[in-house]
Amino acid sequence: MRSERRPLSAETSEFARARITAEQDLCVRQDQAVRTVAGFAHDADDLRGLLEMLGLEARRS
Repeated sequence: MRSERRPLSAETSEFARARITAEQDLCVRQDQAVRTVAGFAHDADDLRGLLEMLGLEARRS
């Protein structure tokens, strides 16, 4: 059985845009948090430990 793609309704499209915006905002805030933690870390091991405790990951750009 093959599913056919249907055009998105206005509500679905609006929801999709809001979700994408929220995901982008989350990435920005997480990056800011990682930079803040990095500024207080004493060394690389300290940074890794702090990020792990906070559930953050340093993303490579």
